[in-house]
Amino acid sequence: MIDATGFVLKYWFTMPQIKTNTYESISAFVGFSNFVKKFLAAQKPQHICFAFDESLGTCFRNKIFEDYKANRPSAPDELKIQFSLCRELLDILGIRNYASKKYEADDIIFTLCKKNYKKKIKNIVITNDKDLYQVINENDIWWNLSNKKFSYRDIENNLGFSPKYFSDFQALTGDSVDNIPGAPGIGKITATFLIRRYKTLDDIFKNFRDLKHIDSGKYSKVADILLKNEKVIYMSKKLVTLNTIDEMELNQDRVSPDLNELIKFLNRVGVSKNTIKTWDRFITCQ
Repeated sequence: MIDATGFVLKYWFTMPQIKTNTYESISAFVGFSNFVKKFLAAQKPQHICFAFDESLGTCFRNKIFEDYKANRPSAPDELKIQFSLCRELLDILGIRNYASKKYEADDIIFTLCKKNYKKKIKNIVITNDKDLYQVINENDIWWNLSNKKFSYRDIENNLGFSPKYFSDFQALTGDSVDNIPGAPGIGKITATFLIRRYKTLDDIFKNFRDLKHIDSGKYSKVADILLKNEKVIYMSKKLVTLNTIDEMELNQDRVSPDLNELIKFLNRVGVSKNTIKTWDRFITCQ
């Protein structure tokens, strides 16, 4: 399962502009398409899907907290067009890809992971997003396609606690990237201590008075912070907890690519003749 938005953005920011007769630039699309081709050639996955984010400002989390991700600018039209081209490419290649105005890519990946758990299928999640630590179970892999390829145990060792408690941890620390408030004054070290000792938010709040007596009252101030910010912390927990999507039919089965449609599509987009030849050879070898 590939968290696709980050990869498209990577090429949007790093690739030089490629102008065509039809588009102001297709640089993000070209970078993404090359990534897809290399990934398929190297990994040869039988089951695969890409999840895209299209819910900025319309996600169900915005109903919980209006300012959720309010610090993120909307994508310019030029980038939205390239996202659409990336998804069209995947469709033609016979690769499942999903997006939602209500849910985020993380929710889509979480839902697919849960389906696979029931079938005892190993999940490999391709992402740079630590939020997806919480979907990793025994035998699963979190991989950023670079130098980080983490098993469940690797994540547990890195965090100091099980990844299944990662949403409780984030509810305490907040997340400035997603504009999630968390508890003011509680940083990663203190949050790690609390999660390691009590596991869940519910257990932390059941026992927070005990903090005043631990280590000569060292955590008395933490107990006061928890008491004053309980509502905000639990709201943050709702924001960071991934949701199962019941109304979307999701699967990862590949279907045969349509070479003729692919060539027509690439010509319409305006990629180079050499790029079209490499795709022709690639599909022929599949």
